[in-house]
Amino acid sequence: MRDDEIADLPLWRLSEMVRSREITSTRLSGIYLERIKTYDEGLSINSYVTVARETALAQAAEADAAIESGKPLGPLHGLPFALKDNIETEGIRTTGGSKILSSHIPRRDASVVKKLKGAGAVILGKTNMPEFALGATTNNPHYGPTRNPYDLMRTPGGSSGGSAAATAAGLAAASLGTDTGGSVRVPSGLCGVVGLRPTHGRVGRGGVIPLSFSRDSVGPITRTVRDSAMVLEVIAGRDGRDPQSASRQVPPYSDLTPDGLKGRRFGLPKRFIAELIHQDTEEVVDDAVRIIRAMGGVVSEIEIPSLSLAHAADFNVVMPEAVCLLGEYLKAVDPSASVGASIDRMGAGAKEILGCEAGGPGSRPVPGYLYLSTLRNECEVMKSGFRKAMHNLDALLLPTTPAPAPRIDEDPEMELNGSMKSVFLTNIRNCLPLSIVGYPAISVPAGYSKTGLPIGLQIVARPWEEGLLFSMAYGFEQATKCRRAPRLVRA
Repeated sequence: MRDDEIADLPLWRLSEMVRSREITSTRLSGIYLERIKTYDEGLSINSYVTVARETALAQAAEADAAIESGKPLGPLHGLPFALKDNIETEGIRTTGGSKILSSHIPRRDASVVKKLKGAGAVILGKTNMPEFALGATTNNPHYGPTRNPYDLMRTPGGSSGGSAAATAAGLAAASLGTDTGGSVRVPSGLCGVVGLRPTHGRVGRGGVIPLSFSRDSVGPITRTVRDSAMVLEVIAGRDGRDPQSASRQVPPYSDLTPDGLKGRRFGLPKRFIAELIHQDTEEVVDDAVRIIRAMGGVVSEIEIPSLSLAHAADFNVVMPEAVCLLGEYLKAVDPSASVGASIDRMGAGAKEILGCEAGGPGSRPVPGYLYLSTLRNECEVMKSGFRKAMHNLDALLLPTTPAPAPRIDEDPEMELNGSMKSVFLTNIRNCLPLSIVGYPAISVPAGYSKTGLPIGLQIVARPWEEGLLFSMAYGFEQATKCRRAPRLVRA
């Protein structure tokens, strides 16, 4: 098998190969490291901020020795992962996409990293992101833009754009990202990979640079649904460093069968979707609905009236939390630091977003009463609206994003259906409401635009129903088998 074929294999298949000694972890890690040099650096995909070559090869050698002695660590043994650069890694710098933390080397791993390593994973490096995850593209002002592997002139989305691009391009076996308003699902949809936002609290966030304790979630980005289930089995569960993490038992998510669509009832918020959608995306979603029906699923058009509250419910909650939590994090790294004192060292995007909330001259912080009122009113109304909408349904269906990936030079505005739209608000439009209500959602490849850009389908289940979510997503994936690797040409 050629190296490029190995690099694009699903995680579950690579696991079989490592365990059966069909390939060593050292060779597999070497394949990814060489591709990073050739494509990430040579083609300027720029998905990595830091490549931990020596550390990765040392971990891979230890994994091979354990296999030789008959003592594999776990289901991810010897498999090379990429991690978003807001997830702390012991001995490997964690920048959060910011110049402020360009030399920050954590003293211990984030809880999810500790779990990955406990399952045998190898850490290749840290992936690019917008500064402090404040964006739906990955046009980082300090570390450069990450490029979509399917079209290097286009964005991979964000904020986990580096993780999605690396996974799509075969620069890692899988990756982790974080999702506050769509930051795992958006880039996964735009890069043709599988991205999961678990139920809020399903995965602990200890050691992750915080943005919003109400919304932040850690999720896997993989090439197949089964891969995503494998990773969630490892990283889910109680985290002593995150008081909001759940102690619920972690089911065997990866026990999947291909008939997961049969008899399932889906709701399609057709009117909401139609308000903003690219023609190619609309055609792909219509095809997906036909496939689901052909596989025995029942799809009905529904209304979710509370969707209109999403943007106010997001800004009024996330911005105050971001300034508070980022301030605490920066102070823990440097006791003299704060968001307000660090504003001038931030890029324009982060400066504009955080500056209005940081308390400096001309700032317009969200009043405390408005923050609390939004949590108690708009957010609760949205949750009630979703509960009512999903009555007698198993899942919701939406396009992951209203349109395929915009060009990098279109940020901050893109043309869609004859008018200019905010790239940020357009990219997160169909994902943000699910973050607010805390429901698990997965983006799966559903097709391609007429110009060959990936288009994702978002499937949404009730809280704690990841098992059902994986079953439905796997059924769709097996019925379509539409994902194809991007064509990368050596520079």
